[in-house]
Amino acid sequence: MAGAELIGREELAEIQELFSKEKVNLYRYGGGNYKAREFEEKFAAYMGVKYAHAVSSGTAAIHCALAGAGIEPGDEVITTAWTFIAPIEAISALGAVPVPVELDETYHLDPAEVEKAITPATKAVVAIPMWAPPKMDEIAAICKKHNLLLIEDAAQALGASYKGRKLGTFGSVGSFSFDAGKTLHTGEGGIIVTNDKEIYDRAAEFSDHGHMHLPGLPRGKDPRRAKGLNLRLSEVTAAIGLAQLAKIEMILSKSKENKRKIKEGIRHLDNITLRPFSDEAGSQGDTLIFKVRDHDAALQFEAHLMEHGFGTKILPEALDWHFAGVWGHLLGEYDRYSNADLEALWPKTGALLRSSVCLNIPVLIDDATIDKLVQAIISGSKKIG
Repeated sequence: MAGAELIGREELAEIQELFSKEKVNLYRYGGGNYKAREFEEKFAAYMGVKYAHAVSSGTAAIHCALAGAGIEPGDEVITTAWTFIAPIEAISALGAVPVPVELDETYHLDPAEVEKAITPATKAVVAIPMWAPPKMDEIAAICKKHNLLLIEDAAQALGASYKGRKLGTFGSVGSFSFDAGKTLHTGEGGIIVTNDKEIYDRAAEFSDHGHMHLPGLPRGKDPRRAKGLNLRLSEVTAAIGLAQLAKIEMILSKSKENKRKIKEGIRHLDNITLRPFSDEAGSQGDTLIFKVRDHDAALQFEAHLMEHGFGTKILPEALDWHFAGVWGHLLGEYDRYSNADLEALWPKTGALLRSSVCLNIPVLIDDATIDKLVQAIISGSKKIG
């Protein structure tokens, strides 16, 4: 999937260059190191922001982004009811209160639901673009109106944009992931981006036990002003990131072209509804979503695709990891959710997700396989009636 398909000689060359030094230190704060800093500088330039800080995972990235933005115990943080569980875990780990809200027709935060969920305890809104942009103008306007932080966990949407502006740059801080299902792949890894020096500093400190990284001071003399964790990125991971980043434009363009071909082959089907977009030109290309009649039809469609050699992506097979309505193990710790029927709290979202099918679109898929996938979708649509 995306960058994970393209691990090869370029990544190895970056690692070999790292190991070619007379003294090799793989610790990002070790003497003479440079790969992590180089990766951060190049990533910030790609995103068009002042600062980037790389960390050990996408989960670490949203955790650091929230901590850097000042999310504290008791703060309410509004986010989407459809996301991988990581941002909910990060909100919870900081002692804050996650407040998932219903989706709109684009499978993103419904701006009207965001506004309804605001209380005096609300501190931030975390927009989570699932491979495509939410209605960022409306969400940003709501945050400005109510003096709320806008944070973007754009893990699934590196390279996507809204009205020409890259996702991850609308809010005070954005975060990304580099795991196997993301645009770029480094084994594990993540990064935060921001134009706010204070958020950048605090996020970097949080990722490194609170070390303030003051110039001219040895590490053992470094002061601290807040607690942190060890969420550091290694030099080896950063080296891989450099090679992957050099491939991003090819990854994005090829994915979008493959997606276009598949959509052209199935858009005539009258019993599936292709996902609508707030800005389709800015969407990621590695995922295609469509809605069918109901949950049974989605399960039947999934089984049909599997019979033809194609798996689904999140919907429907991994819904339990991506829907707030089934996260009793986490949300049940909060009084507001402890005795609630979670499924009933987000009925629109549950119904939409359970009747949808999500497909991965590889970068390296050839035209013959695209044709085979299109035919499988067409025959699957006939099977569900």
